[in-house]
Parts: sequence; C-alpha cells; structure tokens
Amino acid sequence: QLAPCPASCSQTIFDAYLAEMVAVLPAPVAAGQATRRRVLLPAAVLLAGGALVAEQLGLAFQAPVVGKHLAQSQITATGLQPGLQAATFAGQTSVSAWQAPSTRGTTDESSWEAPTSVIFAATALAAAAAAESKDEAKGGLWEKIKLPVYASLWYFFNVQYNIQNKMLLNAFKAPWAVSWFQLAAGIPIAMLMWTTGFVKTPKVTSADVMKLAPVGAAFAMGQVATVASLGAVAVSFTHVVKALEPAVNAIASALILGQVFHPMVYASLAPVFLGVALASSSELSFTMFGFLTAMASNFFFVTRNVLATKFGSTGDMGTEKTERKTNQLAVLTAVATAVLLPAALFLPGGLLSAPAAWNAALAKGVPASKLAYMLLSSGFYFFMYQLSSFWVLSCVPPITHSVLNTLKRVVIIIVSIVVFRTPVTPQSAAGTAIAIGGVLLYSLTKAHYSKKK
Repeated sequence: QLAPCPASCSQTIFDAYLAEMVAVLPAPVAAGQATRRRVLLPAAVLLAGGALVAEQLGLAFQAPVVGKHLAQSQITATGLQPGLQAATFAGQTSVSAWQAPSTRGTTDESSWEAPTSVIFAATALAAAAAAESKDEAKGGLWEKIKLPVYASLWYFFNVQYNIQNKMLLNAFKAPWAVSWFQLAAGIPIAMLMWTTGFVKTPKVTSADVMKLAPVGAAFAMGQVATVASLGAVAVSFTHVVKALEPAVNAIASALILGQVFHPMVYASLAPVFLGVALASSSELSFTMFGFLTAMASNFFFVTRNVLATKFGSTGDMGTEKTERKTNQLAVLTAVATAVLLPAALFLPGGLLSAPAAWNAALAKGVPASKLAYMLLSSGFYFFMYQLSSFWVLSCVPPITHSVLNTLKRVVIIIVSIVVFRTPVTPQSAAGTAIAIGGVLLYSLTKAHYSKKK
C-alpha cells in the first residue's frame, strides 16, 4: 500500500512520487521468482535421489530369475551371438590382445545402460541447472557448484550416447537416418525449454538462418561422419582418431584465419600424430572407411567452430552466458536438421532405407520396443551432451574446456573398451595413451604461449 502524498505537494511532484512508488512494486515478484529458481536445484536433487532409492529398494525385494544371466549371455541386445558381436566391434580376435572381462556375468551391453532413475536424475538436474542459470547473483552456492554439475552432466550424457549409439548402429544399418534422427531429437527438447520458460525464446530472422546455414551444414556433416565411423570401427578407436581435432584446428586456423601460433605449439602436436599412428597400425577393428570418416568429422567440426566464431553474434540469443549458449545450440541444431534432410532422405542408409533397416533388425531378433528406445534415447543423449558441453564452455575459458574434453575422451575410451569387450593390443594401448597425452600437452602449451602475447 502506498503512503499518501502530502496535501501541499503539487500535481507534478505527486506524479513523480507515484511513478517512483509504482516502480518498486515488481521487486517482490522478481524476488519470489529468484527464490523459486534457487529452490529448483535442491528439489530436483532430492526428487531424483528419492527415485533412485525407491528403484534400488524395489530391486532388492525382487526374486532372482533363474537362468537370467545365461539368457543374456546367449542373446545380446543387438540379437547377435557374443562371438559374432566381438567380431563386429573388434574386427577379429587375437591371443595377444587384452580383452576386458565381463564384470557382470554377461556380455549384454544393455546391462551398462543407466537405470531409469539415474537418467531421470540427470535430466532433472539439467532442468534445474537451466533454471538456476537465470539467477545472475554472484557468490551463491550455485556459482560454486555449477561447473562440476555441468561437467558431470556432460560426461554422463556423452558416455551414455556412445553406448546407445553403438548398440543402435550394430542393429540398425542406416547411418544417415540415425544421424538425422539424432539431430532432429534436439528440436522438441529446445521447444520444451522455450515454452516452459526455462530459456528465453531467441529472436532469429530469415537472414540470420541463411548466415547460419553453412555452420549447420558443417555441424550436420560432422555428425554424419562421426556416426559412420562409430558404426564401422570400435568406439575407442574412433575417439583416438578424433583426438586429432585440435591438430586439425591449429592447421586450419593458420591456413584459413591466418592465426599462427608459436613453433612450440605446433611441435607439441607431434605426440598426437605419433600416438594415432601407433594405435591405427595395431587396431584390430581398423578399416580405412572408419579412419577416414573419423578424420572427416574432425575437419567438419573444425569448420563448424571457425564459422560459429565468425557468426557468433547472429540473432538475439539472450544476454546471460548459459542462456545464450543454450539458444545458439538449439538454433544451430534446427538449422543442421533442415540442411541435412535432403541428403538423409535419398542417400543409401537414409530415411527411405529406414524401413528396410528396421525390418532387418527385427529379423535378427531385436524387439521393436528396444529398437525404438535406442533410437530415441541416443537422440536425447546426443542433444543433452552437446548442451551440457556448451554450458561448460559458458563458464570456463576455451583452454579449460579443451582439457576437460581430453579427460572426457579418456573416460569414453575406457568405458567403451569395458562395455563392448574390445580387444586391445599393447601397441594400441600405448598409442592411445600417447595421443591423449599429446592433446593435453598441446592444450597446455598453447595456453602458455598465448599468455605471453
């Protein structure tokens, strides 16, 4: 309630007084919204934790199923026998190759999928994180924990994506269709974030879309090349080759942008090339197609990064860093989906080939429900790991993001070797370690000489 203006005040003073009083009225509303946003994070954690406990309690009271592990070891999620599946993922077997033991008494990769409660927890945490990012107050709890939260989500969704994607590609032989579906899956997620108010709706004109078309094309082709490589060779080997992306970026920056680094920066790339060469020469699943498509994905994603830097200010994507990064990814995903559609529709392994690939998967014994789940979940994981990666980039410098990305690649390589029981030779393991270590050395060397400028 406003206090009365003194009777002696003039109409002009009264108008100014009234305007001043009215201007402060929305403050409690804004404060209430900020309070609700701060409550979302602990509420999401508690809710997810409760769901996890409930699920584990439910499993504890279930009677064991006789012969369950035997059935799982005989029939995998992809409908292939374990021996055939090992040949699919590793090309061949060798007595000199180390193979990850089956720690769960089964070779069923689906047993490594995250439980529903964990997926729900991660999704709830991501939603709470998106809401919390609107509150720009500094020094609070969220400011202290947001980077570990973002990085954990990034690693979790990326690992789950690689597991689901490999299982899907082993059963569903339509890489162009898979690539398009995984890109398109981000559109309804982005629309849900906009309609619920978690993220401000961006303002993009048709001219902005045309500017972003080359960026979207590079993004789409990078995704297609990555999916093709993951379907052709072991997941671990694809990520070893993709460790060359910083090297490709350094060379492209010099040739295209004229950005030349210190000679020691280029010298630090030598271990990366050496490591990839060692890993490739002894990789049991090696195919030239898998290697070339992994390299092609490096070139396409570097092109995307260069073009994204050039057109980074296109459109009104919001003011807060996390919100702006979220909208940039959402818009870029929609553009990439549209750009990829003509090729994904008509090329072999595309959308027109999807019904035949679906029927072939069913003929191998893959249930339709399982196939649909792998298709949908891989798309969900793909967008969410990209989104959380953008969130990490919104709160750390590029060098820190590069180091975290290198560590993430180590996690994916180790997890994929264990999950898919990929045979690894000593030379391949040494090459992988040298390549990953070289990427870390390059990142630190680049940061060191950049500070001296």
